[in-house]
Amino acid sequence: MHSLKVVPVLVAVLLAGPAGAGEVKGTVKYTGAPPHLQPLKATRDLKVCGQEVPNESIEVSNGGLHNVVIQVKGAPKTAPTTISIDQQNCHYIPHVQTASVGSTLEIINGDPMLHNIHGRMGSQTLFNLAMPLKGQKIPKPLPRPGLVDVKCDVHAWMQGYIWVTDDPAAVSGKQGEFAIKDVPAGTYTVTAWQEKLGEKSKQVTVPATGEVTVEFAYP
Repeated sequence: MHSLKVVPVLVAVLLAGPAGAGEVKGTVKYTGAPPHLQPLKATRDLKVCGQEVPNESIEVSNGGLHNVVIQVKGAPKTAPTTISIDQQNCHYIPHVQTASVGSTLEIINGDPMLHNIHGRMGSQTLFNLAMPLKGQKIPKPLPRPGLVDVKCDVHAWMQGYIWVTDDPAAVSGKQGEFAIKDVPAGTYTVTAWQEKLGEKSKQVTVPATGEVTVEFAYP
């Protein structure tokens, strides 16, 4: 009789999330005047692409730096998921994202014309796909950690990034804000990576409950 009462308790414990876990949160700042970047000129398929596309390599709003990858190094591995990258008006959406090792990348062509999406990790090609149809979707695995550099072999200005990692990670929002929840208590190195400005790191101690704040500043 007693064992029947234990089962719901065990289920509740399993659903409650990590015991003794806190949150790493903060802001990535850009110090000084933000750079004035010219839009990227389109050179073909102008009816779909337009004359130019946004330059997303350094985006600053109210002093906050967008699209910075934050990772908590050495924390327990995160579970695989499915993420997506879309090709719309000749640029990638999102421009920067993260994925757990073993995740699936759903590649979407939102444009009514040919794109050839080419993803490389270092010198190795992970995928190289001709996608001529609007609405076309192709899943591809992300089997190992590293930075995936995504380009289009048809439209040379198109650029995107996917950080594949075992570590808990996030990408800073429009105002530079980020939050990574359910990090077990302990001391970790937190890294920040920006495509043009490089990598920074800081050490933080995550409490068993509550949050720890870490701030990064570029350049």
